[in-house]
Amino acid sequence: MEERRPLFTYSLLIILILIQLYLSILPGDEALRLYETYSLIPAMLLRGLHLEAVVAHMFLHGGWLHLALNSIALLGAGGIVERELGALRCAAIYLSSGMVSGLVHVLLYPSSDVPLVGASGAIFGLIAVLFLLMPFKITYILFIPLPSFLVGVILSIAEFSALWLGVEGVVAHDVHVAGLIYGSICAFLIDSKRALRGLLVAVATVILLYLLAWRLGLLTLLPHGF
Repeated sequence: MEERRPLFTYSLLIILILIQLYLSILPGDEALRLYETYSLIPAMLLRGLHLEAVVAHMFLHGGWLHLALNSIALLGAGGIVERELGALRCAAIYLSSGMVSGLVHVLLYPSSDVPLVGASGAIFGLIAVLFLLMPFKITYILFIPLPSFLVGVILSIAEFSALWLGVEGVVAHDVHVAGLIYGSICAFLIDSKRALRGLLVAVATVILLYLLAWRLGLLTLLPHGF
């Protein structure tokens, strides 16, 4: 049986590239106006302004590098998820993950006037589905071929740690974590038995990594109080 092509993932990637190209050729003031209108700004959304930004912010990026990193992750996760679950389910997971993670950010920072852009929350939702339902699929999300359960563990540890330690910067770690949690819920709703097996694989991997770190004495390198 011929493997179906991930047409939704490819189409979405083309759309994101075209939008970024359009923004890059616009005069600076016009591009800024579009960013101000369609990026997700918590304080404005809670005043009932630019409600379309709940969806629109997923199609904007802070530059070509931001888009490139998200594109690699989108292809690495979305392509596999779409082949396994179909275009409609993949699209539903992607769009709902992006919306939910964006709204979580709004609730966590209701007075913020800092714009949120990017598809990261949506992509992390796909990553959660990927490593829970298809833990042994090989993916290039981290640039080198790795089984998806290991990618999921690495990203989960990194994002939860960054959120726990209050790492500041331009990356919205709360959005990534919200995407992971929501995507995990989606995975269990789709197939609870497969998701549970994937979760057990991930937990076993975390335990093994912890024991290895303890054996090598690496735990003492963690920040105090972690």
